[in-house]
Amino acid sequence: MKKYIAFFALATALFTAGCSLDRIPLTGPSTGTFPASFDEAQAGVLAAYKSLANNIEQYEPFPNRWMDQLTDIGAMRTVLSKWPDYTQSTITSSYSGVEHFYARIYKSLGRIHLVLDNLDNLRGKIEDEEYYRFKAELLCLRAYFYDWACKVYGDVPFIDHCLTLDDYAYARTPKAEVIDRIIKDMDDELIDHLPVSWGSQTWGTARIGRVAAYALKARICLEWGFFESAARCSKRALELADGVYDLTPLDCTYYPTHAEGEPDPTPLFGFAAETGSKEWIWAIQFNRLAASNTHTGIYTGTSRVHNGAAGAGPSMAMMDTFQCTDGKPISESELYDWQNPWKNRDPRLDLYCVRSGSRTMGIQFSTDPADKTVYDYISGTSVTNSDVTGNKSEYGPNGIQGPGGFLWRKFCDPAYYGSITGTGYEDELDVPIIRLAELLLIDAEANIEWDGGDLARAKSQIDRVRARVKMPPVEGSSREALRSALRYERKVELCAEGFRWFDIRRWKESDGKTPVALKAINGPQYAPAYEHTTSNAKPIIDENWTVTYDGVTTFDGKKFDARVHTERKFQLGKDELWPFPYSEMVTNPLIGTENNNPGY
Repeated sequence: MKKYIAFFALATALFTAGCSLDRIPLTGPSTGTFPASFDEAQAGVLAAYKSLANNIEQYEPFPNRWMDQLTDIGAMRTVLSKWPDYTQSTITSSYSGVEHFYARIYKSLGRIHLVLDNLDNLRGKIEDEEYYRFKAELLCLRAYFYDWACKVYGDVPFIDHCLTLDDYAYARTPKAEVIDRIIKDMDDELIDHLPVSWGSQTWGTARIGRVAAYALKARICLEWGFFESAARCSKRALELADGVYDLTPLDCTYYPTHAEGEPDPTPLFGFAAETGSKEWIWAIQFNRLAASNTHTGIYTGTSRVHNGAAGAGPSMAMMDTFQCTDGKPISESELYDWQNPWKNRDPRLDLYCVRSGSRTMGIQFSTDPADKTVYDYISGTSVTNSDVTGNKSEYGPNGIQGPGGFLWRKFCDPAYYGSITGTGYEDELDVPIIRLAELLLIDAEANIEWDGGDLARAKSQIDRVRARVKMPPVEGSSREALRSALRYERKVELCAEGFRWFDIRRWKESDGKTPVALKAINGPQYAPAYEHTTSNAKPIIDENWTVTYDGVTTFDGKKFDARVHTERKFQLGKDELWPFPYSEMVTNPLIGTENNNPGY
């Protein structure tokens, strides 16, 4: 797909120019007649897709690669552009992240509507299939953006056309109405006009095909509790995906230390995946050859030895989530040795995360203050361990302002070895929005939660995801057992991809009312002590695979040696949502500051 990025860029440039015209030009697109041809319609559709690449926060594609840092599975620098405030119930309507995401959603919607508004004018000028295909893509894109708007802000203005200077004030529409509308927009008859997939020789994962459309519809139905519809759509998507998409094989070799080798998730989460993975169904496209078409995620996520920021990584609670290879939690498994904690664990621990003592991007990774140098296996020399020494080591992975001892391995391709130059570095690794593993888990959860669901089917889908990494089938076949297994799989398989934030808000405890988030992100977030790379802290792991610590209980009966990294807080009735953006409230007379979200 990368070879088509120039067309994306050209389409966006023409489209943006057309948006700003206030009179009909003699040549080129105009808002008065746009789109007037197949080429203009396609340019507009591609520009709408380009909006996906414009959502960047803290250098990362947002919300796909950053939202998980605001949950129990992520840890970040203790002072990082106010992002820790998002986990401490202290953000306000004027926070930049709150404002930016809202603005980008509606800017993206504006690009979509500029094509949709006049698309009917092309009837008879282009083939019917082309018309319906464009319409389906645009409505799916609109559904994607409105879904995120409702998840983050709740009730939002539902706008289905381009605005003018005289037509700008809209009240907040109840989110139930918004979700109902976007689901109806993705009508089966309409999305059936899409190709099953876009071939690798055309648009690849850049554009929404029929499998992606049904998967997106299933995701949205699942998120908002329409389980029967989610099960139907996910089943349809999987039927269409058969023979087209498949789980990408992963090498599950365990490397006890950096000396033995380096785990390699790149076939699924690196450049190799962009063309070689059959698992990616829909992805955000990046390429440094096009203006404003990169992010800087590699800088945010990599260690200081690689000249990265070490800004974010998995939490200790996330590391303690990974089961032992017998399928049991570390608090129960006889295979677990807290002094050798990485042995006999779910292979995804090392495939998706970086822990001290391993290797990342060709270089030994250590948070041990005694390791003043680390070994560079690519150059064959020892180099300064700037993760623990130097004037910026306090920002290292386990420094006093670091993210708590661990980093993500997902999306950190060794191809970037030796080339990271700071905040301006252009990372062009694409970011998957939908992949087959998620679709399988959507299908499983829908069948678990739907009263008429097929529990045997749900178990089979979960086991298929686990089998890829040689984990045993789940034990138990009851709804409760499968719900627990499903929540483990979503937490582990989809980590660092942006799903956790809303999962723990929509999932409920056994009372059916209390969101899992209340327990997951309330209280101290622990990390290994500065002088240690592991901890004797014994976690408490519940049926939802929420990991907590009591600050006392240990594996060896000695003093609890983990440190408090940050204090987190979740207030019921408030932190289910972000505040409504201040600029929107004060400029929109139909909203006003009196209509902010509860608690703000």
